[in-house]
Amino acid sequence: MLVIATPDPVKVRKMVDVARQLNPGVEIVLRTHTEEEADLLRQENAGKVFKGGHELALAMAGHVLARMDGASTR
Repeated sequence: MLVIATPDPVKVRKMVDVARQLNPGVEIVLRTHTEEEADLLRQENAGKVFKGGHELALAMAGHVLARMDGASTR
């Protein structure tokens, strides 16, 4: 598995290309900063794409909900 979290879209594509040349079956996980970049990477089937701000918001909401659930049982 290759995890790519760099914000440089040119380097991301180069890393994906090299990784696939070395191991065509490699699983690739990508972090992006914009919805446009996420859409392009998905269209190119570059790997599993996560948009940084969106994932952060989901994690924060999950944390808040978990804390609220724990507080209601006290």
